[in-house]
Amino acid sequence: MINKYTLSRAQNIRYIRDHLDAFVKNSLALSRYSDEDPLRETARKNFEEAYEYIMERQDVENDYRCLLTLHETLMKDLDSGIKSELTEQQIDELNEMINQPAKANTEIAIDVMLYILDKRLFSDGDVRAALMFANKIMIDSGCGIITVTENNKDVFREKLKEYKNNKDYDIKDWIYKYCIKGPKLDH
Repeated sequence: MINKYTLSRAQNIRYIRDHLDAFVKNSLALSRYSDEDPLRETARKNFEEAYEYIMERQDVENDYRCLLTLHETLMKDLDSGIKSELTEQQIDELNEMINQPAKANTEIAIDVMLYILDKRLFSDGDVRAALMFANKIMIDSGCGIITVTENNKDVFREKLKEYKNNKDYDIKDWIYKYCIKGPKLDH
């Protein structure tokens, strides 16, 4: 799997800023926040804050501490328990996923996202934390962004269920094909 986009970090951030409302809307839909949900506004603010953290904090290493910070940001004021640590084994496994020198950054981001989702590292908020952490990797590497549109959220959830039950890696290709977005650049 190759990187679908090869951008500078600044180009990647410009693209995200231009489409941030749509990405937040997609994230809210994937996280099952309806327009009527009383916690939707809090969740929206949390997503916006998490995107800002990712875009403004290039200096933050993509490691378990960053993942925990993103999860805490995303779950703030949502009446959910926030896990503040991972086991040594989870930290080691996450580091292995992040540091795969033979893989493109896009594939690493997808692998990390699927690892977090498969291991259920958090009692709540796995999907949003996994997606945002994967996007930290994508943005830092200039690879575009992973976003699951409202039209694709049900397919994503079905493919995720197949992955968890059968380790069906078809989801990686599907995410690559339908969920990686970036600007159309003139070459």
